[in-house]
Amino acid sequence: MTKADAANEPIRRQFRKFNPGTLRTDQEVLEQFAVRSRELATVLEVLRGNVRSQSCQHCLIVGPRGRGKTMLLARAAAELRTNEELSGQLFPVRFMEENHEIFDMADFWLETLFHLARESASTHPQLALELRGTHASLVERWREQTLGDHTRAAVLDAADRLGRKLVLMVENLQALSNNVDADFGWQLRAVLQAEPQIILLASATSRFKGLDDAEQPFFELFRTIDLKPLTTKQCGQLWQAVTGDSPSERALRPLEVLTGGNPRLLVIVAGFAEHRSLRQLMEELVTLIDEHTEYFRGHLEVLPKSERRVYVAVIDLWRPSSTGEIAARARMNVRVVSTMLGRLVDRGAVIPKPSSSGPKRTYAASEPLYSIYYKLRRERDEAAVVENLIRFMVAFYDPFLLFGIFERLLPEVVKSPALHTGFDRALGRRPSDADSRSRRTWDHLKDLSNKAASHRLADAQVRLQKETDAAFLKEDWLGIIDLVDLYVAEGWDRSEHVNDDHETAYLAHLRADAYLGLGKFRKVIAIGVETASRFRATRDVFILYRSAVVFFREVEAHYRLGDFGDVVDRAGELAAWFGNYNHPDIQQFVAGALVLQAYAESELRHFSSAVSILDEVVARFGESDAPEVQMSVVRALIKKARVVRMEYEDRETAIKVYDEAIERSGKLSLTQIDACVATAFINRAFVLAELGDFDGEIASYQELIDRFRDNDALEVDVALALGFRSMRQAETGRAEDALRGCREIEKRLGKLTRKARSWIAWQRLSALAILRTVQRDAPGAIEAFRSAYGAFAPGNEVTTQGMIRLVLNLIAVGAPERALLEVLSSDGWRSGALAPLVAALNDRCDRSVREPAEVLGVAADISKRIEEAAAKGTLTAF
Repeated sequence: MTKADAANEPIRRQFRKFNPGTLRTDQEVLEQFAVRSRELATVLEVLRGNVRSQSCQHCLIVGPRGRGKTMLLARAAAELRTNEELSGQLFPVRFMEENHEIFDMADFWLETLFHLARESASTHPQLALELRGTHASLVERWREQTLGDHTRAAVLDAADRLGRKLVLMVENLQALSNNVDADFGWQLRAVLQAEPQIILLASATSRFKGLDDAEQPFFELFRTIDLKPLTTKQCGQLWQAVTGDSPSERALRPLEVLTGGNPRLLVIVAGFAEHRSLRQLMEELVTLIDEHTEYFRGHLEVLPKSERRVYVAVIDLWRPSSTGEIAARARMNVRVVSTMLGRLVDRGAVIPKPSSSGPKRTYAASEPLYSIYYKLRRERDEAAVVENLIRFMVAFYDPFLLFGIFERLLPEVVKSPALHTGFDRALGRRPSDADSRSRRTWDHLKDLSNKAASHRLADAQVRLQKETDAAFLKEDWLGIIDLVDLYVAEGWDRSEHVNDDHETAYLAHLRADAYLGLGKFRKVIAIGVETASRFRATRDVFILYRSAVVFFREVEAHYRLGDFGDVVDRAGELAAWFGNYNHPDIQQFVAGALVLQAYAESELRHFSSAVSILDEVVARFGESDAPEVQMSVVRALIKKARVVRMEYEDRETAIKVYDEAIERSGKLSLTQIDACVATAFINRAFVLAELGDFDGEIASYQELIDRFRDNDALEVDVALALGFRSMRQAETGRAEDALRGCREIEKRLGKLTRKARSWIAWQRLSALAILRTVQRDAPGAIEAFRSAYGAFAPGNEVTTQGMIRLVLNLIAVGAPERALLEVLSSDGWRSGALAPLVAALNDRCDRSVREPAEVLGVAADISKRIEEAAAKGTLTAF
């Protein structure tokens, strides 16, 4: 077809599953009306007979939902508007499908007037305008008892002006009858029997009770037209109308079996044939079932117990089944089942079908929608529905066409667990006696399922990695556990397409990381022990890497619990297990474990062992090009520097080791090491101060500030360095430098956490107090000290030590001890935390001191420190 031909070809409008006729022209309705011609002829016959009659015959169309009642009414209305013979005699007035506004006869006539105005707008605009005005006026008179009479009179007057009888098309009459007041039915009957201008053409989903009860108003009022399931031929006609394809005779039977002659279901399935979207088909089926749950439930509940049990077996099997198969499913005697099937056939609930393999008859539900409803409600998933749709497709479609459909379905099956499960269930029940044509189809379906499984596994693995990576960045440890649990619950770790050991090692890695983050150290240890036990003999590099991670997390967990003996033992085992593997990804955990082992030895006060292990780390891994390995080397150097400084008091060696650590860290681009390096700068500065090298001390602080000035993660470390540097600058007479440092601290306070802000603000005030003292500004110095004291938070060892050092620094640079004592004594709560310091100052100011002997002993030591600081004019370290 050329582009010109395509442009001139009329556009085929999409068939509606719901509300057929809405927003459709009469011509489109005429073109899409493919079946129910006999029933339409009956309706038109009744209407023609009413044209000249003074006593009209009214008509009721009965059929379950989806049987075509709404389409039949739309087609009848189109006929009344387009047929020259009828259009001058009858005027259709279609109500809504659900008449929620009708509760009594006044409401009924108001709705009639409303829809009459709407229907007449295109042909009689002036009349429609008047009717809308009349309707609005009458609505305002809703309190009047005579509203119904006035509204009926307005409707009849409009009929006279039109010169036609009104055909009121009311759907779901059974629902309307249940919602109106008690007199509504009798009042409506009286009007219908007395007014020849009104014809009622109604629909109902079933023959409701009032139709067959002589004491009810609708008894023998209607000519009833039952909408039976579409015949095989009619299914083919509707399929051709929707798709443009003519199914073969062989294909018609499974089409009829699947849809049960339900036009709505057939249009849905035909839509799949046109668009090739099983996912869309499933969504439409589920929506259809959801909207009609109460209807289906009611259909089952009216059946007697034994019949219901047999019927449930039929709809659960969802295929033409023999009496024996139904009896086995119902767990009932075959003779009883045979009798019940006969009754169900009489009811129209079950239809008998000739067997394809012999003389015995088979039975299927006349409404397959009930099977879909039952599957969804009983099994609570879509997989059972997909299974039967797949079996239908295998039976209905030509194999070569089906192969193409399956390939296009692959992305859907990959994305949807329900679709894939349905495919596998259908494969599990493939017929053993299938012909060669069906066998080819089933084999191709198996290939599709395998492809989908591989794709879905890959997608699940990628999704797990991406989502856990994102969770790690947010430190969402519980989220990681949930993701792993969901992955396992969906069975991906047990898939036939996966390496079980790889999955086990990877999931153990994720869990160990997450539980460590949550502080659930015993769980981490359990995972480590299990992983080591399972994979000790492996040579698989992937598993070795994951095992090394998990084992290292176990060592970390022991350390966090304070199980230092276990740290030494397990770290040694890790180093022995993985020590011969030179791959950097594994070496980083060997080096890390040895560093933790040294930390543990230090905690156990085995300092020589700790230093020996740290030296081993540097010697063994110092030449590694892997940044993660070098990070452990830097940590080992920093730890060694601290040990030799604190335990051996070898400050010169400590400085050399700090220098090496800082030099190595400068070659790394790992943010994880930055905090350790910042600590190294500060500790190196402290050691230089202890040696009296204040220029070197200030330079060390400056290096930290320059290196990490723009590092948000180390904002506190930079602020600390600024504070220490400013205090030392103030002590050594570098007033301008100290002031600039204090101003920079003030600018940075807003970026800090509340806890850090308090501590850094105290440091700034302390530096100002020292600066004012050096500048001989006694009032300014005491005021700054008073502010620093007000910011002092007792109860913390670090802040308490800082306050004591501040007082000693102030005395060293010339602050009057008596003035400092007055500030300290002004707040009993804070001075209580500084009792030894206050006692020492009281003693030095010749004031009586009444404190416990322990406090006085510490006070004596503080007095000695004060004398040393005053003599030197400074403290060597903070």
